[in-house]
Amino acid sequence: MKKLLGIYFIGILFITSCIKPPDYPDEPVIEFVSLGRTSLLQDVDTTLITISFTDGDGDLGLVDDDTEKNFILTDTRTNYKEYYKIPFIPQQGVGNGISGEISINIKASCCIPTSGIPCLPNAGQPPEDIIYTIQIKDRSGNLSNMVTMPPIQLICD
Repeated sequence: MKKLLGIYFIGILFITSCIKPPDYPDEPVIEFVSLGRTSLLQDVDTTLITISFTDGDGDLGLVDDDTEKNFILTDTRTNYKEYYKIPFIPQQGVGNGISGEISINIKASCCIPTSGIPCLPNAGQPPEDIIYTIQIKDRSGNLSNMVTMPPIQLICD
């Protein structure tokens, strides 16, 4: 029985030693995962955006005292960019790179008014859709691919 158990463990070690760690590119690669809410009151409500990522050289995220921001959210209506900070993400074991999910809570943008002042209630203005693109940057300066989120409806009045 002990001999059989020993052969079993040697077999497991042999099989696991043949498994190769993932080989991610040095540039971060992202995919859209989820959006918390799809209808927001302009300049008031918030929603949670979640993306998944891989980064081959494992240098994603910034330390607490770093002031740079590395999560880029672009409003496709105006090309206005908002920047957020991804906290430092430690390496995962001895494999090549890191992977996981990042969630960022964003505040609703303002409607583009047909009349009146932006970001203030505009009676009678219909809701409008806003589409964001997302891109991240690692500490080496490598930019990820750009992903497009599904539309979010902004309530203007």
